[in-house]
Amino acid sequence: MRRAADTTLALRPVVTPDEARRTRAWNVRVATWFDEVWGDEAGTLPSFTWETLSAVPGWAVGTPAELERLALLCGALFAAPALRVCLDAGLLIRVRALVGADALEQVLAVPGLPMQAPTWPQDARAERDTLHAWGGTLLVASVADPRVQATVHRVLDLRSTAADARAVPVSVALRLVRLALGIAGKDSEAVR
Repeated sequence: MRRAADTTLALRPVVTPDEARRTRAWNVRVATWFDEVWGDEAGTLPSFTWETLSAVPGWAVGTPAELERLALLCGALFAAPALRVCLDAGLLIRVRALVGADALEQVLAVPGLPMQAPTWPQDARAERDTLHAWGGTLLVASVADPRVQATVHRVLDLRSTAADARAVPVSVALRLVRLALGIAGKDSEAVR
């Protein structure tokens, strides 16, 4: 008769040396990212666990410019239903300048986005800050671990409350982030 412990051991996945190397490299990259972002203030965060390191999405450890681009795309996706019916050509031109013509075309073509009816700022020139705040809030909401959320929040330097985006369910935030990653990936392939 077999013991339960023997069965449990048989069910454990085998990790190849390449997988172990990739995991170690990822853990070092993420730990370096946390250290770069928090510096001397790293002690203000709760202790990190292996789960914390594995909870960091790949997009979070990109360059600040890549993260800013992703935040702007998430913000544009959040505002897409309102942008589709927008009659202000100046607003559309400024948003296109921020995210790129191809990206805006892709954003506006995404079907089935929930209508959030975001409130645009009174200052007609604040689109960058508004899209950044909405998109950054969605990026933070798409991450479950609070330490990772705090780090992404800090990297993006989110000062605005972005109350419109904060009310979005996590499932919608995750969908918008995935869509933005897809658009950003297509844009980077077009540049190559």
